[in-house]
Amino acid sequence: MVASGADAPPLPRSAPSHRPLAPLPDRPSEAPNTGRGGGADVGHGEVTPEEWSRLAATVLARSLGLRRGQSVIIETWSHATPAAEAFAVEARRLGVRPLVLYEGERGFFESHEKARPQDAAAIGAAEFAALAAADGYVYLPGPEDLDRWRALPEKNRHALDQWIEQWSRAVQRHSVRVAYLHIASATGPAARTHGVDLARWKREAYDASLVDPRAFRRDARSLIDRLAKGRRVTLTHPNGTHLDLGLAGYRPILQDGTVRERDLREGRNWAILPAGYVAVSLNDRQGDGVVVGNRPSRHRRGSLTGARWTFRDGRLVEYAFEHGREIFEASYLTASKERDRPAFLEIGLNPKVHEAPFLQDQELGVVTVYIGRNDDWGGRTRGTFRDYVLIEGAELCVDDRPVVRAGKLV
Repeated sequence: MVASGADAPPLPRSAPSHRPLAPLPDRPSEAPNTGRGGGADVGHGEVTPEEWSRLAATVLARSLGLRRGQSVIIETWSHATPAAEAFAVEARRLGVRPLVLYEGERGFFESHEKARPQDAAAIGAAEFAALAAADGYVYLPGPEDLDRWRALPEKNRHALDQWIEQWSRAVQRHSVRVAYLHIASATGPAARTHGVDLARWKREAYDASLVDPRAFRRDARSLIDRLAKGRRVTLTHPNGTHLDLGLAGYRPILQDGTVRERDLREGRNWAILPAGYVAVSLNDRQGDGVVVGNRPSRHRRGSLTGARWTFRDGRLVEYAFEHGREIFEASYLTASKERDRPAFLEIGLNPKVHEAPFLQDQELGVVTVYIGRNDDWGGRTRGTFRDYVLIEGAELCVDDRPVVRAGKLV
C-alpha cells in the first residue's frame, strides 16, 4: 500500500486523515539496500541484524504494547525486507503472531502502468479482514523510487488517496495500533536528493527511535500546561522572525512514540518513530508578523530553503523562498482558503535528531509553524493543504513567558 496525500512534512502524526506514503523521500529500484543500484550504503551507518532486532522488540512491546497471543501486521517494501524479517522473528519470540504484507517496487509501478487507476490502487477485502483481526500494524514505508511516484498521473494518486482513506478509517474503527518507522525512508536516492550523508541519516534515525518515551513526557509536562492555558504565543529570532499567534484552548498533543488506550479513544492510532514533539492547534484567525525559516522544509518533490512568510490579521499575505517556491506553489495555488490560515505549532523534544530529513521538526528546541488544515489536530480548519516552516535557535513565549529560549526548553 502507498499513500499519496499532500506534500507536507512527516505528518500526519496524531490522527492521520490519510495513510502516509513513505517518509517523503526518494528511492531507487527493486534491489534491497545493498549499496549497489541505489540501496543503503554499507559502513558505520548500516543497521545490523542485532540492531533491527532491538528496534523491533522496542516497537512491538513499548510503542504498540503488544502481548503474547496478539496479532501484528508488518507491511514492507522491497528495500525494507531485512527490517521486516527482524520484526517477524522478534514478534514470534515475544509470542505475538505476525503477518507480513509485501509490496514489490517493480510490481507496484507496473500495476499503475498496465491497470486502471482504481484497480492498481485498490485494497482488497482480504487485507481489510486481516486489519479487522489485527492488534498492531508496523509500516516500513515505500516506494523507494519517488521520481517514478512523482511521475504517476494525478488520477492514479487520487485513486490511491481514496483507498487510503478507507484504510485509515478501518484502522480507527478496529482500534489497531500503528507504528510508522521513518528509518525505512533512509535510502541512497533520498540522501542524494536532499544532500545529506546516508550513513549519518540512518544512524541518527535509529538512535532517535530508541529514546525512552518517559523522557518526552517529563520534558513536555510544563510545556503542555503552558500551551493549554495560554492565549498568545510569540516567536522571535535574530534572523528577522517576529510572529504573534493565537491559542484557542485546544489541548496540546504529545507524540512520545507510543499508542496507549487514551490515544485509541481519541482516534490517535499512530506512533511515529522517531518520536518527540508537542503540537497545539492555533486560533486560525490570529497571526501577525514574519517568520523566517532557517532549516530546510523537505517534501517529496524536493527541499525548500529560506522561507519567509508574512502574516496579517490571521492570514498569510506574502511568501518568499530562496529555493523551492515552485514546490510550495504546486499545492498552494490550487488549495482553498485554508491555505492562508495558521494551523498549529510544534516544538521538538528529541535530543538525538539533528540533520535527518523529515525529522528535523522533532529536534530538541526546534519550532515549526504550520499553515493550512488543523481539524485532524483538534482545530476547526478543514481542507487538504498544509505546509510548514522550521526555526532552530528561536525564542518562543506563551503570554510573554519563555518556554523555549535559544533553541532550549525553559
